[in-house]
Amino acid sequence: METTIHLEDIWQDYGLDKLEGSLKTLFPEYSFSFNELLEQILTGDVLGALTNLLQSVIKGLGAEAAGLKNILVWLLVLGFVSAIMSYFVAIFDKHQIADLSFYVMYLLLTTVLLKCFEQAAQIAVQAVESIVLFIKLLVPTYLLAVGVATGTTTVSAYYQLLLLLIYGVENILVAGVIPLVYSYCMLAVVNGIWIEEKLTLLMDLLMKGIQAVLKAAVGVVTGVSVFQAVITPVLDSVKSSALQKAISAIPGIGNAADGVVELVTGSAVVIKNCLGIVFLLLLLALCAAPLLRIFLIACILKGAAAVMGIVSDKRITSCTDKVGEGGMLLFRTAGTAMLLFLITISMITTATNRGF
Repeated sequence: METTIHLEDIWQDYGLDKLEGSLKTLFPEYSFSFNELLEQILTGDVLGALTNLLQSVIKGLGAEAAGLKNILVWLLVLGFVSAIMSYFVAIFDKHQIADLSFYVMYLLLTTVLLKCFEQAAQIAVQAVESIVLFIKLLVPTYLLAVGVATGTTTVSAYYQLLLLLIYGVENILVAGVIPLVYSYCMLAVVNGIWIEEKLTLLMDLLMKGIQAVLKAAVGVVTGVSVFQAVITPVLDSVKSSALQKAISAIPGIGNAADGVVELVTGSAVVIKNCLGIVFLLLLLALCAAPLLRIFLIACILKGAAAVMGIVSDKRITSCTDKVGEGGMLLFRTAGTAMLLFLITISMITTATNRGF
């Protein structure tokens, strides 16, 4: 009963009731309770909370896998039919017939490939936008908990860091990297028109550029988070320590007041850490299903390319494989957006414990 009353107090003081209503728009297909999730974390049952979230995520993947199986079948059929037609028309003296049959099958194949890639790209964009919206909803509640546990200096510094990170994800990943992945996919389709595959080097350069941007984003965010963790929490810790020593020096009530301050501060740190873990788990749950869908689409394309490579034309196989690489780039882009916020929230949670 005491735990329930304490949880209800936390629920109201930190505005979690309003946050829960907003989070339901981001998790319409999930059947977990934010209240129960926080209660599990407060009691130390992190594994149980993670299990409940994973069960909610896995439920929606069965239908997705069935649809992807049909795509794999169509790709394999088109690949084998194009191979049969190429061998059949080779008996004619005129190569125009063979070229025409190849381009007809190539057009059908690229239609399926572009449809698959478009689906993966839409999922990636929606995933990144959902991550940004989730962080925008999270910032007021979580930084309130951080401010209670540490102080205003730390909150101000991490508030600016999170706002900068949100701006960077929206303007670099969504507006910059994902369009480059689109360009990579279109170059892969055009590259298959020529036997010489003239755009291969340009595609490799574009891929290396995208990968470099994603690696640089993770490195910069990790470095800035580490520097913030080294400096800002210490400033608030020094202020609170000086205040606590001044209170403990009061004759008669100093020791009792010092104990109350320790109890209140420790409780605030526990609540802050529990909220941090809850938000990390929710972020993982938010990203798990979209990332798995993108990964499955990319694996289907690359698997189809591997099987078609036995009999099909090299250009058809290469185009399918490169579009699959584009799917993997989308997976890495959405995964990087998730990883940036995971690193930042983890560093905030760890760095603001104040010795507890």
